[in-house]
Amino acid sequence: MVVTDKPAAPRQTAGAASSLAILGAIITTIANFAIAFLVSRDSAELAGVFFIATAIVTILGNAASLGTMTGLVYFMPTELGPRSGGPRPLISMALRPVGAASLLLTLGLVALAGPLAQLVAEDRADDVSAMLRILALAVVPWALTVGLLGASRGLGSHTPTVLVSQVVRPGLQILLLGGVFLLDSPPIWAIGVAWGLPVAIGAVLAAVLVGRLGGWERGDGRRMKSSDFWSYTRPRALSTALQIALERIDVVLVGAFVGLGAAGVYGALTRFITAGNFLMYSVAQAISPGLRRAIANEQWDKARNVLQKATGWLVLIAWPYFLAISLKPEPLAELLSSGYVDDASIMGFLAIGMMFSALSGPIELNLLMLGRSGLALIGIVVAIVADVLLLGILTPSQGLAGAAIAWSVSVAAQNLINAYFVRRETIERAERPLIAPSSRALLAGVIAIVSVVPISLVTPNSFVGLVIVGVVAGPLTIGLALAAGPRLAVRELLPGR
Repeated sequence: MVVTDKPAAPRQTAGAASSLAILGAIITTIANFAIAFLVSRDSAELAGVFFIATAIVTILGNAASLGTMTGLVYFMPTELGPRSGGPRPLISMALRPVGAASLLLTLGLVALAGPLAQLVAEDRADDVSAMLRILALAVVPWALTVGLLGASRGLGSHTPTVLVSQVVRPGLQILLLGGVFLLDSPPIWAIGVAWGLPVAIGAVLAAVLVGRLGGWERGDGRRMKSSDFWSYTRPRALSTALQIALERIDVVLVGAFVGLGAAGVYGALTRFITAGNFLMYSVAQAISPGLRRAIANEQWDKARNVLQKATGWLVLIAWPYFLAISLKPEPLAELLSSGYVDDASIMGFLAIGMMFSALSGPIELNLLMLGRSGLALIGIVVAIVADVLLLGILTPSQGLAGAAIAWSVSVAAQNLINAYFVRRETIERAERPLIAPSSRALLAGVIAIVSVVPISLVTPNSFVGLVIVGVVAGPLTIGLALAAGPRLAVRELLPGR
């Protein structure tokens, strides 16, 4: 099928969208650190309450989005042509079930907050239950925001995603949580409101921005059938829920297996890893509309080029960060609390998993833009099953290190399975696989290692040493990447390019 390119708004190039995603991810990284710092300074137990409750609500909110963020990116190009029904009917068709599903999950969470809290955090079950009931009100706006931001990317702009989910929402959460934690022993309800209110504000802002991109306009042509949309999106609905569960359920299970204090430590330390993961996810989101158009128009060389460039960017951006975390985890842990230093080594295990994921490139996105959401679901199912099984086996005896190993193994398994499916699906259609070992990614990896490892080994294992690593490795990485020229195409990430 050839897609008619007639967008409602000027499109961003892959480079421009990716550079914007990187900027937003940096802001989100700072926000993640700030939130972890604020919550962890009180006590590990309170941090455990917070991270378990927000993990559960995040899982439910993303599950209730029903995979619409991917479905809207996938189908939006076909609804922008002169003979289509326009974007508004497509967006409305996607969001109505999201609203109903998220409302049902909200009511269910309010009703079952008590038993669920007893299951995951017996020691402070009352606090977890109270926070879950407050945060349940964020499930509906969270789910709607996910769908609306998918629509904005389908309309050709990554800006609303950055503005809403990476700037406004986390920025307001920092401000409100900062105000709450100025109090001695802040009440649970106040912490919940400080985290949840920005979610609702973000949903309103997302709807406004979609409107400014022309998302609420109708067309005069034929409208897409609901069955066509949901036959693609339905498998993605389950895989979205499982994907976010893979990212967040480990902190919940650590609380159940080891205790609330351990969950607080694990949740705080993994914030450093989550920041890098979010950076990689943001770049994948940014290239998805362009990749979809190239695949839909059977421009296989163009699609391959987009994917290989994105993989190089992912390695170049993510590897220096994760290498620094692996080599100097103790200073980062001490920023949160001196009591977290003993477990800081778990960040090394987690970082290895994320480095492998970066080297694999946006492999799951590749499957999704090929229209094979069902195959992507298989990879996530295998990963979540492996994670839960290994958590149950390793965590009781190995503690937080066991949980970190379980998560890294599950991430590697998902990427390997997805790589197999991509190769199988594209080797006939595109003559050769869209994703294959790329010299760009390998060059980016060498640059990251040369830039970070030597300076990390000769500097003290302290906060000062960590700062020196950042000051030296950052400019060195950028300089070497620019010197590589077209091989890494980093100039496309610069403003104005």
